[in-house]
Amino acid sequence: MWGRVIEITTAVWLAISPFVFGVQTDPSILWADQLIALTICVLSGLSFWNPTRHSHVAILLVAIGLVIWGRFADSPPPPAHQNHIVVGLFLMMIALIPNHASLPPLAWQLENTKSAE
Repeated sequence: MWGRVIEITTAVWLAISPFVFGVQTDPSILWADQLIALTICVLSGLSFWNPTRHSHVAILLVAIGLVIWGRFADSPPPPAHQNHIVVGLFLMMIALIPNHASLPPLAWQLENTKSAE
C-alpha cells in the first residue's frame, strides 16, 4: 500500500504548492488545488478499504486533468502550472502501482503456507 501513501503525500504537496509558488491570491488556482488534493486523498484512502480497493485508478483521470490544465492554461505555463504538469505525470505513474505490489505473488504465499504446515 506504499503507493497510496505516496499519493497522499503528493496531494499534501499539491495543497501547499499555491503558497510555495506565490499564487495564493488567485482564488481559482488555490481552490482548485485544494479540491484536487482532497479528491486524491479520498481516492487513495478508499483504496485501503477492500470493497473500494481499486479506487486509486480513478486518480489517473485526475492526473490527466492536471496535465491538461497545466499545459493549456497559459502559454508558456507559469511555475504553478508547470507544477500541475509534473504532479499529474507523477500521479499517473504511481496510480498504476497495485495496492499489494510489495508482497510476493499469491502463488508463492500459498506455497509457503503449505510448506510451513
